[in-house]
Amino acid sequence: MSHLYIYYRIRPGTHETASVLAHAMLASLAQYAGHGRLMRRADDAETWMEVYEDVRSAPALLAAREHAVSSSGFAELIVGGAMHVEHFLPLEAQACA
Repeated sequence: MSHLYIYYRIRPGTHETASVLAHAMLASLAQYAGHGRLMRRADDAETWMEVYEDVRSAPALLAAREHAVSSSGFAELIVGGAMHVEHFLPLEAQACA
């Protein structure tokens, strides 16, 4: 299974609304990943990151997430609509040897 990290900047002054929408989105995507979390950058309250662990299908999760973002109005709270997606796979111990 893989892990997805999606980060973006939210518009200043929208933290409360963005948090409600983002947490609802995480809950709606639970069927695609074992665990989803919402984080913010320690030195920049407007930079947020969604972390999805144990992703069953990255394309399915990303498609469902895109629909959730656009239909909920969450996209309007993201600066420039820019989101960065990082997709990681577990590194097996023997691959490092």
